[in-house]
Amino acid sequence: MKKVTLLDYSSRGKKMAYHLLRKNDHQTSCWSGGETTQVFLYPPTGKYEPGKFDYRISTASVEVEESIFSALPGYNRLLMSLNHPLELTHESLSNTVTKKMKPFEVDAFDGADKTKSVGKCQDFNVIFKPTYVSEMSAVDSIKKRQLLPCIRYFYYLLTDGLMTYTDQEGEHVAKLEAGDCIMVEEGRTISMISIESHQPHQSPAVVEVVVWKNEKSL
Repeated sequence: MKKVTLLDYSSRGKKMAYHLLRKNDHQTSCWSGGETTQVFLYPPTGKYEPGKFDYRISTASVEVEESIFSALPGYNRLLMSLNHPLELTHESLSNTVTKKMKPFEVDAFDGADKTKSVGKCQDFNVIFKPTYVSEMSAVDSIKKRQLLPCIRYFYYLLTDGLMTYTDQEGEHVAKLEAGDCIMVEEGRTISMISIESHQPHQSPAVVEVVVWKNEKSL
C-alpha cells in the first residue's frame, strides 16, 4: 500500500514540491468596471504595467453592463467568464470580431485590440508576452495528471477540495479552499497530481492554466 500523508503547507524537505497561493494573500485592486484580484505575476519582482511583467494570472469582477478593457500592446490574452454569459468585441487595425461566450468558454485575443465587454460576470484572465505560450481550461476535476517537464502548472480552485500528488516519497493529500491556487513549476518533485472538489456535482470546479516558453520566439 502506498504511503499517504495529509499536508496543508506548500513545501516538503529541501526541494519545493509546489507553491500554495492562498486566497487571502492575493492582491486586490479596483479597475473601471469592478475589482481585480491578482493571483500570480511573473517575475515576482515585476509590476502590472506594460513591458514590466512576463505574464499575469488574475480574476476580476465586471460590475457594469458595458466596459472597455485596458490596452496591453505586446501581450496575448486569454479570458473566460466563471458564471454568466459575456460578449466581447475586439477591434484591431484590420477587422472587428464579436464573440458571444458561455460561462467557461475561453477567448484568445491580442492585448493591443480595443476590446469591449457586454455583460456582468466574474472572469478569469491570463496575460502573457509572445515569448510564452499559455492555455487555460475549466474542468470538474483533475485526475492523475502526468506533469510534463518545462511547463508551469496553475490550478485555481472554484470550490473547496483536496489535492493528491505523488513524489519520490509517496502519495500526499493537501486541503484546499475556494480561491486558493496551486502552482507547480519546473524542477518540481511532483510527478502526478489529482484535484477533487468537495462539491462533486458542481462543475467546473478547477481552472487549469499552463505556461511554457515559446521556442519559436527564441
